[in-house]
Amino acid sequence: MWKRCTKDGHKNFNNYGGRGIKVCDDWKNFYVFLFDMGPRPSLDYSIERIDVNGDYEPGNCKWATKAEQDRNKRNNVYVEYEGERVLLMDVVAKLGVDRGIVYGRLRSGWPLEEALAVPVRPTKTLADGRKRKVKS
Repeated sequence: MWKRCTKDGHKNFNNYGGRGIKVCDDWKNFYVFLFDMGPRPSLDYSIERIDVNGDYEPGNCKWATKAEQDRNKRNNVYVEYEGERVLLMDVVAKLGVDRGIVYGRLRSGWPLEEALAVPVRPTKTLADGRKRKVKS
């Protein structure tokens, strides 16, 4: 947390300190940090900012698992689905469709409903391991 926010040479500095993300001054004292955050529940948890554009400070941080943190990224794709603003990753999981294909279709300009509904043309694996689309 400290290095990525303060060390210009850190590999992730551009995504943190380079964007203006700071760590509150009080947390320079580890005991204040520990009082504010409490102990880490287990090694499966790391610190997460609730507002990904906000600073590391009380009220904007919590302990979270990797799965929880994956749901709170700047590059997550939200869509309007069944009248709600939801993560696209949740929609494709719910429908059991291929995430990569749906994302690719959306990048190509497909409307969401078609990107989700149009079946993927089946493929056949050839003897040499290559795949060939099956004609309908």
